[in-house]
Amino acid sequence: MHLTPQQRDHYKEQGFVVIPNLFDAARVTSMREHYMNRRAEGPKPGDTGGTTDYLDDPNHQFPRMINMHVWDELTQEWATDTNLLTVTEQLLEDTPVLLQTMLYFKPPGARGQALHQDEQYITIDPLIGAWVALDRSDEAVGRMVLIPYSHQNGVLNVEAADTAISFTNVQVVKPGDTEEVGIDMAPGDALFFDGKVIHGSYMNKTNDRWRRSFICHYMGEHSQRFEPDEGTHVSHLKK
Repeated sequence: MHLTPQQRDHYKEQGFVVIPNLFDAARVTSMREHYMNRRAEGPKPGDTGGTTDYLDDPNHQFPRMINMHVWDELTQEWATDTNLLTVTEQLLEDTPVLLQTMLYFKPPGARGQALHQDEQYITIDPLIGAWVALDRSDEAVGRMVLIPYSHQNGVLNVEAADTAISFTNVQVVKPGDTEEVGIDMAPGDALFFDGKVIHGSYMNKTNDRWRRSFICHYMGEHSQRFEPDEGTHVSHLKK
């Protein structure tokens, strides 16, 4: 899959790009069924339903899975899909190296994740996230929200988040005069975004719809680890 100059420019300038139908309908159906079955098996390494101050959050019944590629062959296959890696390579302008996989279930009524930058968690630059929708993602279910051009501001400070609406307790300190943009996506669409782009999601306000998503993070072969400035990493919140 070769990107157009317009798609590459959009990513460079705004920090993200949506690629429709990266995974076909049959693949998406298989992924939904597979991860629901794996979730039903019981706990997996690294599971988290978020902060425990809201025990009625449905995320606790369907916690996020992480690094499934370590113990699940199908995840490894999907995370190294040719189209996925080809797009990632063009955007990174480097050979992609898989760092992390995640599966968010986000059942009806579940909390979202406060706005943040991935490099506030993973101190590698450049870093790219690939977010594949496994269900229709719109405002009602807590679609992905991001701030275009925010990757141009570097890695920003963190502050406490409102855990009534976020399953994490940390968020980015947003720059002034920024506008959030919601990204509606169909199943199989993929959102690629720079590791410094501010993004997150709000609550799933429906009572009958899920917003499952398959996420991968990649670095380039020439990406570098960095020491975060004080106050810019999620671990600094406690300080």
